[in-house]
Formats: sequence, structure tokens, C-alpha cells
Amino acid sequence: MALIPADIRREWPRIRGEIADILAGDDETPEEVYAECRFGRAQLYTCPEGFVVLKKYLREDNGRPELLLWMAQGDGGGLLRRYLPQMEQIARQLGAATLAFRTRRRGFERLLDPRWRMRAVEYQLDIQE
Repeated sequence: MALIPADIRREWPRIRGEIADILAGDDETPEEVYAECRFGRAQLYTCPEGFVVLKKYLREDNGRPELLLWMAQGDGGGLLRRYLPQMEQIARQLGAATLAFRTRRRGFERLLDPRWRMRAVEYQLDIQE
């Protein structure tokens, strides 16, 4: 089993709702994910269990390239464990210095091997008028 690069245009009808669910409560929209993939700033990969979207960018704090596991849908931690070696290889091929992901779920700490370290946790308070 492998992550297979996929065309966002073909997969969009099937995954748009899942992307909307992942982004619920965030400032980003499914259409932004579509645009990032469509114009080559991110890449959709599919697998039998679901899909992942990877996005390469330069980190603001050190200017080094990073590959972000922007979103994943499927067998949660199993998806990450199963495809981590391939995501690491993709990061190497793209010249990324690090591979990262962000989540609201602290439970991932139990699933990650010791090579992972927590870089930041972000909390936000919306101020009501």
C-alpha cells in the first residue's frame, strides 16, 4: 500500500465534505485546500484508507523548508504510522528539513515515536463584542 498522488479536480466531489469536516472551526475553507492543490502549492495523495494533503512551505522562524501534513482523513493514527516512511521520503525528495503536523487532539502524543517533538500548541480565545 502506498500514498498515490491524486488530481484534486477528480477527487473533489468525494472528499470536499470530509475536508470541510476537518476544517470545521478553523479559519481555512475547503476551497483554499482545493486552490492550494490545484495550483501546485500542496499535493493530495490517496490511499485505500483515505487521503492526506501535504504542503511544502518555508518556516517563518528559520526560513527552512518544511513539509506539513496539512490534513489526513482515514484511519487516524494508523494512517500516520502506516505512511510515515513514505511521507519522510517525500519530504526528502522535496528538500524539506522537517515534517510537521498540527492537531487539536493531544492523543497523538501516545502514537508518535520518540523522534517527534512538540514544537508548539496553539490556543485561541475569540473576544465577544
